[in-house]
Amino acid sequence: MRAMFRRIMAILDGTPTGTRGQSLVELTLTLPVLLVMLLGLAEIGWYANNYLTLLDVVREAGRFGATRDPTLWADGEELNYSRLDCEEISTVYDKLPFENNSTPLGPTSDYGYSDRGERPIGFYDGVACSVIRNMAPLVFDDEEDDIAVSIFSFVIVDKGTSSADLRIVGRYPARANECEGDDTHDPFDWRGGTDRDPPNGSGNDSDEFSTLWEADWDNVRGYVFRGNHTMDYGASQECIGSEFSTDAIQEMLNFEGNADRERRMEQASPYGLVLVEIFWSHNQLLGLPWFNLGPLDEAQVIHVWAFFPVSAAEPDIEGY
Repeated sequence: MRAMFRRIMAILDGTPTGTRGQSLVELTLTLPVLLVMLLGLAEIGWYANNYLTLLDVVREAGRFGATRDPTLWADGEELNYSRLDCEEISTVYDKLPFENNSTPLGPTSDYGYSDRGERPIGFYDGVACSVIRNMAPLVFDDEEDDIAVSIFSFVIVDKGTSSADLRIVGRYPARANECEGDDTHDPFDWRGGTDRDPPNGSGNDSDEFSTLWEADWDNVRGYVFRGNHTMDYGASQECIGSEFSTDAIQEMLNFEGNADRERRMEQASPYGLVLVEIFWSHNQLLGLPWFNLGPLDEAQVIHVWAFFPVSAAEPDIEGY
């Protein structure tokens, strides 16, 4: 009787008498949003983990290159298919042990690549193989991924003055260092007629290395492991390799727009740098179609890079 009386009073007061379905409605409305948020966090975490792994890998490869001498590399060997692997067996092109791959891998012969015979692992292939050996559990895909390695030599022109300027005087490998439509000149043509003149297309001025200068465009930038990363600058041939032009690197090293530039340039000295770049094709962890946009795109390429000093690449130039 009391229960009935309470129920009647609740109805008269307008108090809801049945709320068992309310939680179900709320769950139905909020569960999809919560699931999308949780799945999104999982994908972002997966992407971030892969990025950080590659960042560690590229730094380790840079440290490897920093302790070795790129000047011992035979000119033109960067275009040798037998130097685009991580073993020293003739007629075998393995990036990992026991693959027994008999097909050359790398850019097409249109870029000047050919098989010029096996040699011991040297500077550039050693840096690339350091990437391959250290990137587990990530897997390097020969059809999608790439590695590019470049060496820069630079000097400081007019050091100690307000017009101090860092100049890149060489980019190696010497036969693979520029892209038509993006680079403005061969890196070894850095002086021009006088110190402040732009390059004049000869490579024969004072302190320029005329034997390394070339009039033709390489459309290969750096030692390139596979040639999967291509850039279209409107030239007759796409460029492969490094994402950075010599001018872009020079501007970066000159601290353009930095309020502390004058002090930094005063402290700078002629030296050499190794630039290691990785282009790795990221795949989703869950493969959900609604994440195929932005940084979680299934076809997103993660590009990581790092600079390290290389004392062996310091230029032997006087009077700058």
